[in-house]
Amino acid sequence: MGLKDEAIELHRNLETVEAALKKLTDLTDQLQKEYNLAKRGSPFDRYDKLKGMIKACVEGLNSLSSSQDQGRKVPKGLAAAARAFSDAQEKLDAHMTIKKKYSGRQYHGMSKSEVKQACDKMKTQIEKNETRTKAIEQLIKQLHVSYEQSKQHMPRQRYQDMKTMVKTVVYDKAVTD
Repeated sequence: MGLKDEAIELHRNLETVEAALKKLTDLTDQLQKEYNLAKRGSPFDRYDKLKGMIKACVEGLNSLSSSQDQGRKVPKGLAAAARAFSDAQEKLDAHMTIKKKYSGRQYHGMSKSEVKQACDKMKTQIEKNETRTKAIEQLIKQLHVSYEQSKQHMPRQRYQDMKTMVKTVVYDKAVTD
């Protein structure tokens, strides 16, 4: 694979990683907005709102994970096979559109050292975004575990626990960067 082909592939990977990170940061941004809005109102309302926002965040992560895993499932039945074929065709069309978009024109006229420098920069950005994505996923998974454990506590203690859980996610360095 040539240097320009590597740059094109890295560019595609960077966009994929950035899209996944954007979805996760959208989840945490929504959690933060809801948390800030929930500060108003009675404690009973805040308790219910905290439960709802934690559940919504965890379900959001699960729906993102399940949509990524959908391509790996084996369809059962004719309708499912047709749907899987249609989904595969849409992915192929999207891939072809991306391939046309990144035909290497942006690297045309660049020297090898400039292309290499661009590749190194993209590799660094990919690693940084992947690390951040994994950290946010882990925070939300821990939020779920902590939420389930908090069910053993009395409501007053559980309310404090849920507040702490949400603050941990919302104000974490991986989320705020």
